[in-house]
Amino acid sequence: MFPLSKYLLQICISHLFVVVQLSSAVSFGPMESRGQLTDPRIYEASGLAISRVHKNIAYTHNDKDGIHEVFAFDINSGSTVATLLINNATNTDWEDVAYGPCFDDCITSTCSAQTTPTRYCIYIADVGVHVAKGTENVIYAIREPLTLQDATVDLVGSLAFNWTEVNAETLMISPGGQLFIMSKVFGGRALFAEIPASGWNKDSATWLDLNNAAVFKITTNSNDPLGGDISPNGKNVIVVGEEGIYYLSVPDNDYIKAVKNNVPIQVNTYQRVNNSQGIAWSPDEKGFYVLAEGRNSTLYFYSFDEFGLIVG
Repeated sequence: MFPLSKYLLQICISHLFVVVQLSSAVSFGPMESRGQLTDPRIYEASGLAISRVHKNIAYTHNDKDGIHEVFAFDINSGSTVATLLINNATNTDWEDVAYGPCFDDCITSTCSAQTTPTRYCIYIADVGVHVAKGTENVIYAIREPLTLQDATVDLVGSLAFNWTEVNAETLMISPGGQLFIMSKVFGGRALFAEIPASGWNKDSATWLDLNNAAVFKITTNSNDPLGGDISPNGKNVIVVGEEGIYYLSVPDNDYIKAVKNNVPIQVNTYQRVNNSQGIAWSPDEKGFYVLAEGRNSTLYFYSFDEFGLIVG
């Protein structure tokens, strides 16, 4: 009897292990269409961020040489709800927009996934390479308005930085207020580095610490990546390239370590849309949105489950 009981116990333990392994695998749903951006003023939509204050509202902006403004639009209809013209900002080559706690609030109090910010900021990255003007490498920050209407808004701050890379299109912010930049290179193996908060509103540019940087481990046949986002709980990273979308789990909120030590998972349900550059998590983290650059772009949604429970 004893050997048989021991054998049965081993089977039970083995099956239990298999269940745990399967439940820890992430899954993604099929592409779902949302609104189409038909506003003629949005002619080269380049970045994407989703509001956590205003339901079903997203933010985008035009690429290089555009007016220094951000558009708020309805996720489901695609209609523009408000235009925010930013004082003292220049659009040399805006490539991405990020959404998270305001950097000045994170200086005076603790920002984390466990605390809800009293207010949010929109961060715009002027980090693309402009043929005639080079690269600015400037981040602008504005407060997210509590009421959405056409308005002229002031900067909360600007941050200029230097690094070795000549082009970038990806800006991300963690729940703790950490800003990260990812370069754009042929082949996709881009440099991922933190932008220090000490650089805000300084007279000179801040050099990034490239000794504490990492290489994003993808291989493509294009200049990648084109955009990225950190989930509201800080545990998931999503990155879009010309040929695919890539997911990375960050359970301990150490983003440099995660990029350095792990190979991202490619989203197997992604249907390629050329020039998809904007990508952002939904506030409930049940999926992410993708937006292609250009006129009349359609916003797409992919559901996400970190336990692999999506069927179909």
